[in-house]
Amino acid sequence: MSTRSPSQKIGARGHKWLASHVEESLHWLSRDLGEDYGIDMEFELHEGEVQGNILKVQIKSEDQCKQKNGLVKIVIDRKYLRYADACRYPVLLVFVCLTTKQAWYIWLQQWLLEQRAEIDPLAMINKTWTVWVPVTQTVQAGLQGELKGIARWEGQTQLTLTLSDAIRCARAVNKNEIAEAVQPLLGTSSSQGGVISLNTLIAEAVALGDKLRNTRDGNRVVEQIYNVIRHFGNVVTKETALKLVMRGESFSRAGVNSIGVLYEHHFEHARSLELSKVFEEIAPQVAFYCAFRESSPQASSFPSKDFRFAGLKYIAPEDEMGRFINRGTSFVLDCLVWE
Repeated sequence: MSTRSPSQKIGARGHKWLASHVEESLHWLSRDLGEDYGIDMEFELHEGEVQGNILKVQIKSEDQCKQKNGLVKIVIDRKYLRYADACRYPVLLVFVCLTTKQAWYIWLQQWLLEQRAEIDPLAMINKTWTVWVPVTQTVQAGLQGELKGIARWEGQTQLTLTLSDAIRCARAVNKNEIAEAVQPLLGTSSSQGGVISLNTLIAEAVALGDKLRNTRDGNRVVEQIYNVIRHFGNVVTKETALKLVMRGESFSRAGVNSIGVLYEHHFEHARSLELSKVFEEIAPQVAFYCAFRESSPQASSFPSKDFRFAGLKYIAPEDEMGRFINRGTSFVLDCLVWE
């Protein structure tokens, strides 16, 4: 007969306590999903009847909780973030303290959006993230207030998530006109909508690696990046440009073409970034391209034979237009030679 480890016993106790705690609330049901499905429990809001207003819940339990300055420590595992990122229902991480009989929560999709205004956590190598939440952010308080709105899909976060899903779905079924119509709305749904979208897509592009080129998923991501830059190019920073273009010591052609879209649709902002200087030491070919595009808002797709930068010059190929059609403006980098 198998025996459970101390940590498994703690987990089981926290699981049972939380289920009972939720059932004591007037307008909520708890539903046990077991421990083999990647999610532990569901909370369902019922106000007279159930209407599918569901929260997915992952539970972490400890004998003691760590507190400081009115905050409680919660550790988020990568696997929980990945699940939340893919799930269409709101996903909560609930931390149960068995000693104090209290529980606190984080809405994982909202936390992801907030972080993506700077960098996508899923693009990092971290296995865990430590978050400090207010001691007042208890499950008990949430069940009476905020969690009802989350379950009903109310608020700015759900609007941003819904619009992002609509764009992703439209691209997946080749309804590009719908994606392009929805994209501007994403910027109005949140002050950070544009930068969040761009950072998320850059992370997808990096994760695809070689599959970014000439694959269905890769083409979808690239087209979305172009579209976001067309609408929200002014959110691009030097750091964003580096993430778009650089792949280790090499560079992404799709990233270079993305920079081309930036120059085409947001020239003054792109020129203010001085990307030619940013790339000069690490990627001279990219720096040449940026310097050429910075030289004039009316710059053609091809540098002149007299243009020089970073010790490089452009040698026009015989099939110049054909390369441009097939590869975009990044083909210029293939035609550079050292002086």
